[in-house]
Amino acid sequence: MKVAIAQTNSKIGDFNANVEKIKGVLSQANADVITIFPELAVSGGPLLDMVSYNDVCKGASQAAERLCEEGKSCIVGMPVSDGVNVFNSLAFIVKGKPTDVATKKNLTCFDRSFACGNGFEITQYEDKTIAFGFETDFEDFVAKGQKADVVICVANSVFEVNKQQQTINRMIPLVRKAGIKFIYVNRCGGEGRFVFNGGSFVLNEKGILCDELSLLDEQTKFLDTETLKTFTQNPLCKIEKMYKAIQIGIRDYFAKNGVAKAVIGLSGGIDSALVAALAVDALGKENVIGVLMPSEFSTDHSVKDALDLANNLCIKHYLIPIKPLYDSALQSLDEIFANTQRGLAEENIQARLRCMVLMGVANKTGSLLLNTSNKSEAAVGYGTLYGDTSGGIGAIGDMFKEEIWQMARWMNRNGVVIPENSITKEPSAELSYGQKDTDSLPDYAVLDKILALHLESRMSKEQIVAAGYDDKTTEKVLQMVKRNEWKRHQCCPCIKLSSSTFGIDRLMPIS
Repeated sequence: MKVAIAQTNSKIGDFNANVEKIKGVLSQANADVITIFPELAVSGGPLLDMVSYNDVCKGASQAAERLCEEGKSCIVGMPVSDGVNVFNSLAFIVKGKPTDVATKKNLTCFDRSFACGNGFEITQYEDKTIAFGFETDFEDFVAKGQKADVVICVANSVFEVNKQQQTINRMIPLVRKAGIKFIYVNRCGGEGRFVFNGGSFVLNEKGILCDELSLLDEQTKFLDTETLKTFTQNPLCKIEKMYKAIQIGIRDYFAKNGVAKAVIGLSGGIDSALVAALAVDALGKENVIGVLMPSEFSTDHSVKDALDLANNLCIKHYLIPIKPLYDSALQSLDEIFANTQRGLAEENIQARLRCMVLMGVANKTGSLLLNTSNKSEAAVGYGTLYGDTSGGIGAIGDMFKEEIWQMARWMNRNGVVIPENSITKEPSAELSYGQKDTDSLPDYAVLDKILALHLESRMSKEQIVAAGYDDKTTEKVLQMVKRNEWKRHQCCPCIKLSSSTFGIDRLMPIS
């Protein structure tokens, strides 16, 4: 059986663009080819509560009619209504005629407004028996002992660093048990804070990998299920996968929200330097604006590092000192602040003034503010609400500090992009004289390991201490994580990279 795996990047609610993309893929296929598209390829997804609006199913129905006009065979995902309920569905179109529909039974958090369907559908296509349905329903299909010549399984699987191999490893024993050739088709591209994994693959009836499409990228691959061969993987390293996911996440977040330019505050530190470099790769240097906002506490080398970065990246940049704004703010608050010790309030005013400047530049230039906060800081609340926690999307908000240093080194592998001093110098918010991150936090090498054990492995304090970490340090870190839940609830969303993303995978009470 000849098939085409179409790993596409849809846009939510843009039926015209999605249909044109699908038609473009179908035009490459011969009449005897079944082209398989991902879950919700017609409408884009996740749809969440958009499903409850009538025009979504109407748009999907009209789109399906246009696809039938192509006279080709395909399996394509879309919302389908029976007049009462709406189902996450797969339509099987054979030579321009709709023949069968599979509806998703085991729903996920993305399917919150869909009704529960019937699971896998089994149909005849020429001399073959085909079973088709959704990834979440495949285990049920195997448990029932149902048989077919080929299983076609579609998904909207979100990127996580180790997700691809985990998915393949999870499917192998199921495919071996069923003894059926298996085709897995996943979407790619970014949608909001999610990046979809791509990485569609094929297993033979023995569970041996026979083909695999690119991670994260759009790709169409043609194959014959009768001539499958073993496939050797060439996986990307962890940092390269994260880099690629962030780049696609930024690109699609801006494109799908109709914004071309990004504004980034450049401090001379590693976080803003990495985000600026990622933004240039995603959007182009002509679409990135850097803003340097030194205060009286900024060191000369920090300003130089920020300027060096801007020049390395060839981006437009502005130097806007905030001391006049800061002095004016303190003068306005003098009645309240007089005769008090300088502390957190004065430091946070600087961060919020910088946000005011950045948002002013973003508004005036029709741009979007890219946030530069990292996961280590967000975990322990080391950031100023309505200051450096603000932005349209967080590029590195799901990366620990140690990973940021690793990625910076990786980006400099072919020459200096990020100034060496930004990578090697001791991190500082520079909101007071001589300030260092380690004044408030453990060394990042220790902090990140404790956070990873707590957030990703779900370890308690006792388990972390038993793993070899200092009792007082562990207690301090976990208390900071707990005390700052309220702050994380108000931070901007970030691109999901891990299995412990704040606001998605880890949902905790605010108090």
